[in-house]
Amino acid sequence: MRQDCLITNDQAKAAIELFDQGHGYAAAATKLDVHKPTLKLLHDRWLVRGTMSVMEPHQRRRIPAEQKIATAKRYLDGEHKVELAKELGLASSRPILDWVKEYRDKGDQAFTSPPASGKGTTARMRAIDSGQDPDADPAPSKPDLMAKKTRAEDISLAEYRQLQDRLLRAEAENAYLKKLKALRQNGQL
Repeated sequence: MRQDCLITNDQAKAAIELFDQGHGYAAAATKLDVHKPTLKLLHDRWLVRGTMSVMEPHQRRRIPAEQKIATAKRYLDGEHKVELAKELGLASSRPILDWVKEYRDKGDQAFTSPPASGKGTTARMRAIDSGQDPDADPAPSKPDLMAKKTRAEDISLAEYRQLQDRLLRAEAENAYLKKLKALRQNGQL
């Protein structure tokens, strides 16, 4: 299992045993006192890969755009996502749903490469191409305030829960202060 999982290896093995016995992910989560969405992901991988290979790392592979579109069409025609994932050798059926969403949004243009962004060309070349003076001073750029984004993988589960608690407390305090202000304005305090 990956190091950033929300369940331990022992919990995952116990859940897989319950799956083998016919329990669903919700029943297994209740029995093991584990977060249901985490077990849902494990159950999905178990359906696709089977008992023995769930605990082993899965080798990622690139699927061509044409095959993604064909798979999305097959899913929309009624084929089951687990069977399609097994056929393609995926770790879970989640990518199938992602492909279907993108296919619904973009149609046959889904999974095409975006137009070139100009990477690899120098600022001088871009200025010449856009009809500007390449020797002119560039306009001062604004600092990118969102440049450093925090990803979920960058913080531990304990830090995440601590931040969640702080947010809930701040929201509760904000709601309390709003009510207090309203009571004072109405002369009730």
